[in-house]
Amino acid sequence: MNEQATKMTDRDDPLEMSTLMLADMVPSFTGGDTGPDIGDFLKHLEQVGRLGGWRDNELVCIARCKMVGAVHDFAWWDGGVAAAATFSEFKYLALKRFDTEPLIFKTDRFLNARQRADKGVRLCASRLRMLGTATLASSDSQVPVKASLRHEILAEQLLSQFLLGRRDPVRRFVLSRDPNTFDETIAIVVKEEQNEKVSRSHSLPVRYVEENTDVHEMHSRLDRLEKLVESLAVRNKSSRLKLGPSNEGPGLGIGEEVCIRVDAERSGIG
Repeated sequence: MNEQATKMTDRDDPLEMSTLMLADMVPSFTGGDTGPDIGDFLKHLEQVGRLGGWRDNELVCIARCKMVGAVHDFAWWDGGVAAAATFSEFKYLALKRFDTEPLIFKTDRFLNARQRADKGVRLCASRLRMLGTATLASSDSQVPVKASLRHEILAEQLLSQFLLGRRDPVRRFVLSRDPNTFDETIAIVVKEEQNEKVSRSHSLPVRYVEENTDVHEMHSRLDRLEKLVESLAVRNKSSRLKLGPSNEGPGLGIGEEVCIRVDAERSGIG
């Protein structure tokens, strides 16, 4: 009785989802330009399978059911796929058949990936991780040592490429913290860039100090004196041209006349 009650409780657990319901979360793979590529399809399948606790044979079965259109024959009639005993074998064969993009193109995209101005740090990191996985871990090796080595290389290269895309002050700050993992690096970068934004928003503009009346009056006097000097110079030159060299008398020089006018200006203003 207790056994039956336990089974009923487990079966009625709201967190437990049926295989069919979870299978609907896996997109179909057509092998064409629409929908996910083979790498994304297999990763999506693995994630959903992990959520549902699927066994290897269930993963292979659902993968074959989700391969439709032009790839249907590969999933159901290819001798190698039919003989695949584990999901790792099936995955290896599927990647070998449909992941036809040359490795050099994937590597180039990964090495030249940079954060765009309109994209956030986390989105950039996610895209970089995707490109790195496609480049270095697109076809899992059946040899455990090689697979482990490949993941170590991926982790180091991800960290290096991500830091290359940072501005120098942020990069130096992150390196000073010596992060151990890619996720830890992302968290440090996000926090530091947020701190910079807060610092910029709290910076106060320089206050404009209005000049007093005396300063304005002094500027006004200087302007009038400059205009006076210019007008006297023009008038003196004109009078010399009219009188000619022989009729020039001792008269007042420009400097003397300016001094007289300046005294008159001061007495008028003061």
